[in-house]
Amino acid sequence: MRLGFIGIAGLLFAACARTATSPGAPVIAVPVTVAQLRYTQISTPIELAGSLAAVQSVTVGAISAGRVVNVNVRIGDIVRAGDVIAQIDASGSVAALAQAQASAAAAAAAEDASTSTIDAATASMASAAAQLEAARSRELLAATTSARMANLYAQGAISQQQRDQTQADAAEARAAVAQAQAGVAGARHNFAAAQSQSRAAAESALGARAGVAAANVPLRDATLTAPFGGTIVNKFVEPGAVVAPGSPVVTVQNSRDLEVDVAVPDDAAATLVPGAAIDVAVEAAGNSPIPAHIRAIVASQNPALRSSTLKIAVPDRRGLQPGMYARVSIVAHTHSGWVAPLAALVTRAGQSGVFAVRDGMATFVPLQTGTVGATSVELLGIDGRGMQVAVSGLERLNDGNRVAVTR
Repeated sequence: MRLGFIGIAGLLFAACARTATSPGAPVIAVPVTVAQLRYTQISTPIELAGSLAAVQSVTVGAISAGRVVNVNVRIGDIVRAGDVIAQIDASGSVAALAQAQASAAAAAAAEDASTSTIDAATASMASAAAQLEAARSRELLAATTSARMANLYAQGAISQQQRDQTQADAAEARAAVAQAQAGVAGARHNFAAAQSQSRAAAESALGARAGVAAANVPLRDATLTAPFGGTIVNKFVEPGAVVAPGSPVVTVQNSRDLEVDVAVPDDAAATLVPGAAIDVAVEAAGNSPIPAHIRAIVASQNPALRSSTLKIAVPDRRGLQPGMYARVSIVAHTHSGWVAPLAALVTRAGQSGVFAVRDGMATFVPLQTGTVGATSVELLGIDGRGMQVAVSGLERLNDGNRVAVTR
């Protein structure tokens, strides 16, 4: 119902008339304090609810099959990243690793031996080259000597025997060069064979080292560790159990990194941005506002829902745990309206309203309320220009009472 100022004045006048026609009754003014109605911007909040959840929550499972030897944690235990959680029997993997390591050691020894063979072949090739160089020098000298002796023989300066000897020496020097060349060819052949053998040994050693690495994998997988620091919230196996790859062992949650997800209508989500500050109230933690912020706004995969999910990052606070009920309040929209102090709102005969005060008289004005804040209430269907309302002494007030405004 919308009451204008004229209507309110009429009510005040009627009340004055009733008071004036009561002969002999003393008029006692009720002391009250008053407040002026305000026309202001009003934010309409939306209350949203959700539950705290750990951002990091992982079920650690077995990677390889085997019998569980140890489970080092219990539900509620605090673990650090890298702490050993459980151990699976790895005796077969230990034996396989020992065999792979032995093969790798033999392959490494063969690789070392092939390196020595290459060194020897290199030295042999250098020696053969030096012998060839010396044989060529002797050949050159013998050929020069033979030619000079041939000239001397033609001049009759030396005997035929002396000439024949120098020719024989030259032939012998040529034969030595041919032999040295064959030695160089043989040394090169041996060097090539040594290189081939060395490459084969290196490949064998590389494969053996890969075998050791492969043998280490199941051995390493048999030790289950915490992927991050947190709390053990579930435990699925005990020592002696046989697990298959992927079997769950424990669940770890990081209770110091929490968030709450709430669904918000799209029109309200349009006014929000990631990073914006927002308060979160957790009932189990006393409902005191906890300063948080919007980490992300995720649109719904179902357009028919016309909503988005707010992912709100909640800072680490003592006593907060995943699963706790949490509430957040956001501003849906803002409008203008008349507001009165919340203390002015009363109920008479089942009807909410306020007592308007004018010219020393209180008149009950029934009305509907809108947005209710911590200290104020929105009044609907009213023109509050110039209107004052009583905010104290209300328990003694009735419609038409005289009032004395106090400070």
